[in-house]
Amino acid sequence: MVMYNKTKKYSKSYHSSRARTSSHSDTFVKKIILGIIFAAMLVVVIAVVCAFLLNPQKRIQAEIPQLAAGYYEDYFYENLTHSPQFKDPNNFNTIMEKYNTYGLPPIRLSDLLLYANEKNADHRDFLTKYCDENSTIIKFFADPPYGKKDYHTDITYACNF
Repeated sequence: MVMYNKTKKYSKSYHSSRARTSSHSDTFVKKIILGIIFAAMLVVVIAVVCAFLLNPQKRIQAEIPQLAAGYYEDYFYENLTHSPQFKDPNNFNTIMEKYNTYGLPPIRLSDLLLYANEKNADHRDFLTKYCDENSTIIKFFADPPYGKKDYHTDITYACNF
């Protein structure tokens, strides 16, 4: 009768090959998990972008204030502060206080789209598709200390969304 040795001895190379296989499978699993996480994040980003682009109300409520900011900061404020009655700093604050209370004369969306025609041309088609450019009104109110970015707006949307 032949007896088998129950304690099987493996060679050193067998143990090291098992360790390499285990290490290799761990990195493979990690790569799969990272791939799944990346794919999930990509799906979320695409969904958010599509929701923004496919929802005209959100896009309009983002674009019109952006156009209004450009109008006030780059065009209106620059022209207003270079007029002769604003040369005296005391006169400047007195006049701007009036605009804080009553606001500047309202402007229409059509004015926003026209003041820098080339710059705003890409907004025109989308905004006029959903909004009445003569009934959508933007009113600016100057806020102390009456700098270029010291203002707030009141926007009356006449849009069909």
